[in-house]
Amino acid sequence: MAASLTELTSWHSDWAGIRVVVFGLGASGFSVADTLAELGCEVLVVADSAEDLRVTMCDVIGVEVVLTAGGDPVPAALDAFNADIAIVSPGYAPSHPLIAWAALSGIPAWTDIDLAWRLRDKVGQPAQWLLITGTNGKTTTTQLTAHMLAAGGHRVAPCGNIGVPILDAIRDPEGFDYFVVELSSYQLHYTGEIFPHSAVCLNIADDHLDWHGSLQAYVEAKAKIFHNVRVACVYNKSDPLTEAMVEGAEVMDGARAIGFGLGVPGMSDLGLVEEVLCDRAFLEDRRDRAIELTTLDELAGFGLGAPHMVANVLAASALARACDVSAEDISIALASFQVDAHRHETIARVDGIQWIDDSKAT
Repeated sequence: MAASLTELTSWHSDWAGIRVVVFGLGASGFSVADTLAELGCEVLVVADSAEDLRVTMCDVIGVEVVLTAGGDPVPAALDAFNADIAIVSPGYAPSHPLIAWAALSGIPAWTDIDLAWRLRDKVGQPAQWLLITGTNGKTTTTQLTAHMLAAGGHRVAPCGNIGVPILDAIRDPEGFDYFVVELSSYQLHYTGEIFPHSAVCLNIADDHLDWHGSLQAYVEAKAKIFHNVRVACVYNKSDPLTEAMVEGAEVMDGARAIGFGLGVPGMSDLGLVEEVLCDRAFLEDRRDRAIELTTLDELAGFGLGAPHMVANVLAASALARACDVSAEDISIALASFQVDAHRHETIARVDGIQWIDDSKAT
Protein backbone atom coordinates (compact mmCIF):
# COMPACT_ATOMS: atom_id res chain seq x y z
CA MET A 1 0.00 0.00 0.00
CA ALA A 2 1.42 3.37 -1.03
CA ALA A 3 0.19 5.23 2.06
CA SER A 4 -1.48 4.33 5.35
CA LEU A 5 -5.23 4.99 5.51
CA THR A 6 -4.73 7.51 8.33
CA GLU A 7 -2.73 9.67 5.91
CA LEU A 8 -5.57 9.83 3.37
CA THR A 9 -7.15 13.06 4.63
CA SER A 10 -6.89 15.30 1.56
CA TRP A 11 -7.20 15.34 -2.22
CA HIS A 12 -3.49 16.10 -2.12
CA SER A 13 -2.59 12.99 -0.10
CA ASP A 14 -0.79 10.17 -1.88
CA TRP A 15 -3.66 7.98 -3.11
CA ALA A 16 -1.63 6.33 -5.87
CA GLY A 17 -1.71 2.54 -5.62
CA ILE A 18 -4.39 2.36 -2.90
CA ARG A 19 -6.54 -0.68 -3.72
CA VAL A 20 -10.24 0.09 -3.39
CA VAL A 21 -13.23 -2.14 -4.02
CA VAL A 22 -16.48 -0.32 -4.76
CA PHE A 23 -19.77 -2.10 -4.00
CA GLY A 24 -22.45 -0.95 -6.46
CA LEU A 25 -22.42 0.89 -9.78
CA GLY A 26 -25.31 3.32 -9.57
CA ALA A 27 -24.80 7.08 -9.83
CA SER A 28 -22.86 7.30 -6.57
CA GLY A 29 -20.91 4.11 -7.23
CA PHE A 30 -19.73 5.36 -10.60
CA SER A 31 -18.77 8.75 -9.15
CA VAL A 32 -16.64 6.91 -6.57
CA ALA A 33 -14.93 4.76 -9.20
CA ASP A 34 -14.31 7.78 -11.44
CA THR A 35 -12.89 9.84 -8.57
CA LEU A 36 -10.60 7.06 -7.37
CA ALA A 37 -9.31 6.45 -10.88
CA GLU A 38 -8.50 10.16 -11.15
CA LEU A 39 -6.56 9.89 -7.88
CA GLY A 40 -4.50 6.98 -9.22
CA CYS A 41 -6.03 4.23 -7.09
CA GLU A 42 -6.40 0.61 -8.20
CA VAL A 43 -10.17 0.11 -8.40
CA LEU A 44 -12.45 -2.92 -8.65
CA VAL A 45 -16.24 -2.53 -8.84
CA VAL A 46 -18.45 -5.39 -7.68
CA ALA A 47 -22.16 -4.97 -8.38
CA ASP A 48 -25.27 -7.11 -8.67
CA SER A 49 -26.10 -5.34 -11.93
CA ALA A 50 -25.26 -2.14 -13.78
CA GLU A 51 -26.23 -0.08 -16.80
CA ASP A 52 -24.25 -0.99 -19.89
CA LEU A 53 -23.13 2.62 -20.33
CA ARG A 54 -21.60 2.76 -16.85
CA VAL A 55 -19.78 -0.54 -17.40
CA THR A 56 -18.39 0.83 -20.67
CA MET A 57 -17.35 4.08 -19.00
CA CYS A 58 -15.54 2.12 -16.28
CA ASP A 59 -13.64 0.27 -18.98
CA VAL A 60 -12.63 3.61 -20.52
CA ILE A 61 -11.22 4.93 -17.23
CA GLY A 62 -9.43 1.66 -16.47
CA VAL A 63 -11.73 0.27 -13.77
CA GLU A 64 -12.59 -3.43 -13.73
CA VAL A 65 -16.24 -4.35 -13.16
CA VAL A 66 -17.47 -7.73 -11.88
CA LEU A 67 -21.23 -8.34 -12.08
CA THR A 68 -22.63 -10.96 -9.73
CA ALA A 69 -26.30 -11.29 -10.74
CA GLY A 70 -27.18 -14.98 -10.66
CA GLY A 71 -23.73 -15.93 -9.42
CA ASP A 72 -21.59 -15.86 -6.29
CA PRO A 73 -22.25 -12.56 -4.46
CA VAL A 74 -18.63 -12.72 -3.24
CA PRO A 75 -16.71 -13.51 -6.43
CA ALA A 76 -13.24 -15.01 -6.44
CA ALA A 77 -11.92 -11.84 -8.08
CA LEU A 78 -12.76 -9.94 -4.91
CA ASP A 79 -10.56 -12.09 -2.67
CA ALA A 80 -7.78 -11.99 -5.23
CA PHE A 81 -7.93 -8.18 -5.44
CA ASN A 82 -6.58 -7.75 -1.88
CA ALA A 83 -8.43 -4.49 -1.19
CA ASP A 84 -7.30 -1.87 1.31
CA ILE A 85 -10.70 -0.14 1.51
CA ALA A 86 -14.29 -0.99 0.56
CA ILE A 87 -16.61 1.84 -0.44
CA VAL A 88 -20.25 0.90 -0.05
CA SER A 89 -23.16 2.22 -2.08
CA PRO A 90 -26.10 2.97 0.24
CA GLY A 91 -28.38 0.24 -1.11
CA TYR A 92 -26.31 -2.54 0.47
CA ALA A 93 -27.93 -3.65 3.74
CA PRO A 94 -25.71 -4.66 6.67
CA SER A 95 -26.82 -8.26 6.08
CA HIS A 96 -25.53 -8.34 2.49
CA PRO A 97 -22.80 -10.97 1.88
CA LEU A 98 -20.39 -8.31 0.58
CA ILE A 99 -20.70 -6.31 3.79
CA ALA A 100 -20.15 -9.46 5.84
CA TRP A 101 -17.11 -10.26 3.68
CA ALA A 102 -15.58 -6.83 4.32
CA ALA A 103 -16.13 -7.14 8.07
CA LEU A 104 -14.63 -10.63 8.23
CA SER A 105 -11.69 -9.48 6.11
CA GLY A 106 -11.02 -6.52 8.39
CA ILE A 107 -11.41 -4.05 5.52
CA PRO A 108 -12.69 -0.58 6.45
CA ALA A 109 -16.04 0.24 4.84
CA TRP A 110 -16.54 3.86 3.76
CA THR A 111 -19.29 5.64 1.85
CA ASP A 112 -18.98 8.23 -0.90
CA ILE A 113 -19.74 10.75 1.87
CA ASP A 114 -16.65 9.65 3.83
CA LEU A 115 -14.53 9.83 0.70
CA ALA A 116 -15.88 13.28 -0.20
CA TRP A 117 -15.12 14.58 3.29
CA ARG A 118 -11.48 13.55 2.86
CA LEU A 119 -11.31 15.08 -0.62
CA ARG A 120 -13.20 18.31 0.07
CA ASP A 121 -10.09 20.49 -0.38
CA LYS A 122 -9.65 19.74 -4.10
CA VAL A 123 -10.75 23.24 -5.18
CA GLY A 124 -9.65 26.14 -2.97
CA GLN A 125 -11.23 26.68 0.45
CA PRO A 126 -13.37 23.64 1.35
CA ALA A 127 -17.13 24.18 1.33
CA GLN A 128 -19.10 24.18 4.57
CA TRP A 129 -21.43 21.18 4.90
CA LEU A 130 -25.08 21.33 5.94
CA LEU A 131 -26.65 17.91 6.51
CA ILE A 132 -30.35 17.05 6.16
CA THR A 133 -32.16 13.84 7.06
CA GLY A 134 -35.59 12.68 8.21
CA THR A 135 -38.22 10.18 7.19
CA ASN A 136 -40.14 12.74 5.13
CA GLY A 137 -39.37 16.10 3.56
CA LYS A 138 -35.61 15.67 3.01
CA THR A 139 -35.45 16.60 -0.66
CA THR A 140 -37.75 19.63 -0.42
CA THR A 141 -35.86 20.94 2.61
CA THR A 142 -32.53 20.38 0.87
CA GLN A 143 -33.73 22.33 -2.16
CA LEU A 144 -35.22 25.09 -0.01
CA THR A 145 -32.00 25.48 1.99
CA ALA A 146 -29.85 25.62 -1.13
CA HIS A 147 -32.22 28.16 -2.71
CA MET A 148 -32.03 30.38 0.39
CA LEU A 149 -28.23 30.23 0.50
CA ALA A 150 -28.07 31.11 -3.20
CA ALA A 151 -30.37 34.09 -2.58
CA GLY A 152 -27.90 35.15 0.11
CA GLY A 153 -25.15 35.33 -2.50
CA HIS A 154 -23.47 32.01 -1.77
CA ARG A 155 -22.31 29.45 -4.30
CA VAL A 156 -24.11 26.29 -3.19
CA ALA A 157 -24.62 22.70 -4.36
CA PRO A 158 -27.50 20.49 -3.20
CA CYS A 159 -26.12 16.96 -3.34
CA GLY A 160 -25.95 13.51 -1.75
CA ASN A 161 -29.12 11.43 -1.79
CA ILE A 162 -30.89 14.18 -3.75
CA GLY A 163 -29.51 12.81 -7.01
CA VAL A 164 -26.25 14.71 -7.55
CA PRO A 165 -23.35 12.59 -6.23
CA ILE A 166 -21.36 14.60 -3.74
CA LEU A 167 -18.07 13.61 -5.39
CA ASP A 168 -19.22 15.33 -8.59
CA ALA A 169 -19.76 18.51 -6.55
CA ILE A 170 -16.36 18.13 -4.87
CA ARG A 171 -14.67 18.04 -8.29
CA ASP A 172 -16.50 21.03 -9.78
CA PRO A 173 -13.65 23.33 -10.90
CA GLU A 174 -15.46 26.49 -9.74
CA GLY A 175 -15.78 25.34 -6.12
CA PHE A 176 -18.62 26.04 -3.66
CA ASP A 177 -19.22 27.89 -0.42
CA TYR A 178 -21.74 25.34 0.88
CA PHE A 179 -22.82 21.79 0.21
CA VAL A 180 -26.39 21.03 1.31
CA VAL A 181 -26.19 17.27 1.70
CA GLU A 182 -29.30 15.10 1.84
CA LEU A 183 -28.52 11.87 3.68
CA SER A 184 -30.62 8.73 3.93
CA SER A 185 -30.55 6.39 6.90
CA TYR A 186 -28.67 3.93 4.66
CA GLN A 187 -25.86 6.41 4.09
CA LEU A 188 -25.77 7.48 7.74
CA HIS A 189 -25.51 3.87 8.91
CA TYR A 190 -22.09 3.53 7.26
CA THR A 191 -20.83 7.13 7.48
CA GLY A 192 -17.88 7.78 9.79
CA GLU A 193 -16.37 10.98 11.19
CA ILE A 194 -17.31 14.21 9.47
CA PHE A 195 -17.64 17.68 11.02
CA PRO A 196 -20.59 19.56 9.50
CA HIS A 197 -21.38 23.21 9.97
CA SER A 198 -25.02 22.42 10.88
CA ALA A 199 -27.57 19.62 10.53
CA VAL A 200 -31.28 18.84 10.83
CA CYS A 201 -33.37 15.74 11.41
CA LEU A 202 -36.86 16.69 10.22
CA ASN A 203 -38.93 13.84 11.67
CA ILE A 204 -38.94 10.13 12.43
CA ALA A 205 -41.51 7.49 11.47
CA ASP A 206 -41.29 3.72 11.04
CA ASP A 207 -39.41 3.24 7.77
CA HIS A 208 -36.79 0.94 6.24
CA LEU A 209 -37.03 -1.36 9.27
CA ASP A 210 -36.33 -4.42 7.11
CA TRP A 211 -33.00 -2.86 6.10
CA HIS A 212 -31.99 -1.66 9.58
CA GLY A 213 -33.48 -4.55 11.52
CA SER A 214 -35.33 -2.48 14.12
CA LEU A 215 -36.72 0.97 14.83
CA GLN A 216 -33.93 1.53 17.35
CA ALA A 217 -31.27 0.85 14.73
CA TYR A 218 -33.05 3.17 12.28
CA VAL A 219 -33.18 5.97 14.87
CA GLU A 220 -29.52 5.43 15.79
CA ALA A 221 -28.54 5.79 12.14
CA LYS A 222 -30.54 9.00 11.78
CA ALA A 223 -29.05 10.39 15.02
CA LYS A 224 -25.56 10.32 13.49
CA ILE A 225 -26.57 13.43 11.51
CA PHE A 226 -25.80 15.54 14.62
CA HIS A 227 -22.41 14.09 15.52
CA ASN A 228 -19.61 16.67 15.49
CA VAL A 229 -21.88 19.56 14.44
CA ARG A 230 -20.10 22.87 14.91
CA VAL A 231 -22.86 25.52 14.75
CA ALA A 232 -26.54 24.44 14.81
CA CYS A 233 -28.37 21.17 15.55
CA VAL A 234 -31.87 21.76 14.20
CA TYR A 235 -34.68 19.53 15.50
CA ASN A 236 -38.46 19.22 15.22
CA LYS A 237 -40.19 20.41 18.39
CA SER A 238 -43.22 18.23 17.63
CA ASP A 239 -41.07 15.07 17.34
CA PRO A 240 -39.49 14.09 20.68
CA LEU A 241 -37.19 11.58 18.98
CA THR A 242 -35.40 14.34 17.09
CA GLU A 243 -34.95 16.38 20.25
CA ALA A 244 -33.56 13.32 22.05
CA MET A 245 -31.08 12.88 19.21
CA VAL A 246 -29.75 16.39 19.78
CA GLU A 247 -29.58 15.89 23.54
CA GLY A 248 -27.53 12.72 23.07
CA ALA A 249 -25.24 14.00 20.33
CA GLU A 250 -21.54 14.61 20.78
CA VAL A 251 -21.10 18.04 19.21
CA MET A 252 -18.34 20.62 19.02
CA ASP A 253 -18.04 23.36 21.63
CA GLY A 254 -20.39 26.23 20.85
CA ALA A 255 -22.94 24.22 18.85
CA ARG A 256 -26.53 25.23 19.60
CA ALA A 257 -29.81 23.30 19.68
CA ILE A 258 -32.36 25.08 17.47
CA GLY A 259 -35.99 23.96 17.46
CA PHE A 260 -38.60 24.50 14.76
CA GLY A 261 -42.33 23.96 14.90
CA LEU A 262 -45.76 25.30 14.10
CA GLY A 263 -46.26 26.81 17.56
CA VAL A 264 -44.97 29.99 19.20
CA PRO A 265 -41.15 29.89 19.17
CA GLY A 266 -39.04 29.84 22.31
CA MET A 267 -35.81 31.79 22.59
CA SER A 268 -33.78 29.36 20.44
CA ASP A 269 -36.56 28.39 18.04
CA LEU A 270 -38.21 29.21 14.74
CA GLY A 271 -41.99 29.04 14.69
CA LEU A 272 -45.30 30.81 14.21
CA VAL A 273 -46.67 33.88 15.92
CA GLU A 274 -50.26 33.88 14.72
CA GLU A 275 -49.86 33.88 10.89
CA VAL A 276 -46.20 34.97 10.81
CA LEU A 277 -43.15 32.69 10.53
CA CYS A 278 -40.54 34.02 12.95
CA ASP A 279 -36.91 33.48 13.86
CA ARG A 280 -36.28 33.81 17.59
CA ALA A 281 -32.93 32.02 17.51
CA PHE A 282 -30.50 33.99 15.37
CA LEU A 283 -30.67 37.50 16.84
CA GLU A 284 -29.03 39.13 19.84
CA ASP A 285 -32.18 40.32 21.63
CA ARG A 286 -34.17 37.11 21.18
CA ARG A 287 -35.52 37.35 24.72
CA ASP A 288 -37.71 40.29 23.73
CA ARG A 289 -38.31 40.06 19.99
CA ALA A 290 -38.27 37.90 16.85
CA ILE A 291 -37.51 38.44 13.17
CA GLU A 292 -40.30 38.01 10.63
CA LEU A 293 -39.40 35.66 7.76
CA THR A 294 -42.69 35.36 5.85
CA THR A 295 -46.40 34.75 6.44
CA LEU A 296 -48.71 31.80 5.97
CA ASP A 297 -50.65 33.74 3.34
CA GLU A 298 -47.46 34.33 1.35
CA LEU A 299 -46.48 30.67 1.61
CA ALA A 300 -49.92 29.58 0.43
CA GLY A 301 -49.46 31.78 -2.61
CA PHE A 302 -46.14 30.06 -3.34
CA GLY A 303 -47.66 26.55 -3.03
CA LEU A 304 -45.98 26.03 0.35
CA GLY A 305 -48.96 26.50 2.64
CA ALA A 306 -49.57 22.90 3.78
CA PRO A 307 -48.48 22.32 7.40
CA HIS A 308 -45.69 19.88 6.47
CA MET A 309 -44.41 22.35 3.88
CA VAL A 310 -44.43 25.14 6.47
CA ALA A 311 -42.36 22.89 8.74
CA ASN A 312 -39.91 22.29 5.90
CA VAL A 313 -39.63 26.05 5.32
CA LEU A 314 -38.89 26.62 9.02
CA ALA A 315 -36.23 23.90 9.06
CA ALA A 316 -34.56 25.25 5.92
CA SER A 317 -34.74 28.79 7.31
CA ALA A 318 -33.00 27.65 10.50
CA LEU A 319 -30.10 26.23 8.49
CA ALA A 320 -29.91 29.33 6.31
CA ARG A 321 -30.00 31.67 9.30
CA ALA A 322 -27.21 29.62 10.91
CA CYS A 323 -25.18 30.64 7.84
CA ASP A 324 -26.11 34.33 8.30
CA VAL A 325 -28.58 34.49 5.39
CA SER A 326 -30.82 37.50 6.04
CA ALA A 327 -34.57 37.32 6.57
CA GLU A 328 -34.98 39.46 3.45
CA ASP A 329 -33.03 36.98 1.32
CA ILE A 330 -35.06 34.08 2.73
CA SER A 331 -38.27 35.88 1.74
CA ILE A 332 -36.89 36.50 -1.77
CA ALA A 333 -35.91 32.83 -2.09
CA LEU A 334 -39.37 31.59 -1.07
CA ALA A 335 -41.05 33.78 -3.67
CA SER A 336 -39.10 32.10 -6.49
CA PHE A 337 -38.99 28.51 -5.17
CA GLN A 338 -40.53 25.76 -7.27
CA VAL A 339 -41.62 22.52 -5.59
CA ASP A 340 -40.54 19.36 -7.41
CA ALA A 341 -43.15 17.40 -9.33
CA HIS A 342 -45.35 15.12 -7.20
CA ARG A 343 -44.43 16.91 -3.95
CA HIS A 344 -47.60 18.72 -2.87
CA GLU A 345 -47.87 20.02 -6.42
CA THR A 346 -51.04 21.91 -7.34
CA ILE A 347 -52.19 20.49 -10.66
CA ALA A 348 -55.60 22.15 -11.05
CA ARG A 349 -58.23 24.38 -9.47
CA VAL A 350 -61.72 23.48 -10.69
CA ASP A 351 -65.03 24.81 -9.31
CA GLY A 352 -63.32 26.03 -6.15
CA ILE A 353 -61.57 22.70 -5.53
CA GLN A 354 -57.78 22.52 -5.44
CA TRP A 355 -56.30 19.26 -6.79
CA ILE A 356 -52.90 18.35 -5.32
CA ASP A 357 -50.44 15.69 -6.47
CA ASP A 358 -48.47 14.56 -3.41
CA SER A 359 -47.79 11.07 -4.72
CA LYS A 360 -44.07 11.26 -3.88
CA ALA A 361 -45.08 11.00 -0.23
CA THR A 362 -46.86 7.68 -0.80
